[in-house]
Amino acid sequence: MSPPALTVTDLTVDYGPVRALREVSLTVPEAGFAAVLGSNGAGKSTLLRAVSGVLPYHGGTVRSGAVTAGGTALHGRRADQIVRQGVVQVPEGREVFARMSVADNLRAGALGARDRKSVAAARERVLRLFPVLAEREKQRAGLLSGGEQQMLAIGRALMAEPRLLLLDEPSLGLAPIMIGRIAETIRAINGEGIAVLLIEQNATLALQLASYAYVLEVGAIALEGPAAELAASAEIRDRYLGVSQEATEEEIAAAGPSRTLARWSG
Repeated sequence: MSPPALTVTDLTVDYGPVRALREVSLTVPEAGFAAVLGSNGAGKSTLLRAVSGVLPYHGGTVRSGAVTAGGTALHGRRADQIVRQGVVQVPEGREVFARMSVADNLRAGALGARDRKSVAAARERVLRLFPVLAEREKQRAGLLSGGEQQMLAIGRALMAEPRLLLLDEPSLGLAPIMIGRIAETIRAINGEGIAVLLIEQNATLALQLASYAYVLEVGAIALEGPAAELAASAEIRDRYLGVSQEATEEEIAAAGPSRTLARWSG
């Protein structure tokens, strides 16, 4: 049996005197799909930074705990070394290279590739998933719409041929129709065997996509369980995740009848 794509064990992270994460543990199975939900300031982005190795650039420090990907320890490795281990992050806000062309943005994602054949195969895969990028390869990335930039950011990450894709708020600032397209593509990427860890404030979207979900509150895991069970719980929707405020009536109806989780009764 293959090791999980990602295992986080008792991870504690500080920003100077501020404790951002407290003994956080989670698992993403090989080719699995997990989501982390929570409000602003809950520690979601900090978690991804700790996994992807960019935490020091944001002034954070891992105080204790362990992070492994495919059985390989990631703590202490540089961000580029973690990418070579197959763990690639798509940052919040997309952060494409605005003055570079779409084609050059994609090439930047493949800088660590070993041979041209693998780069060509990765590029073909990206353009199959995002045909609009093929149409606009020579266009400057900064001239793309927000949704197209998100496609480019995901495509750039896929050029590194990841085994685990870390997505930080991919729906942020996008129109509903574009959110739907991005969601379909994320589902397709996972269907090709790439594990996904999704960070999302849009709980409805996250619970529709993921198989398992974790809820972060003030830097700690407050709740976890199969995504379908969380989505079907009236307490989770109304009292905790605020899904009922974010979801349309059609989305709530699609989730099926509400159920009560035992731990929330009484």
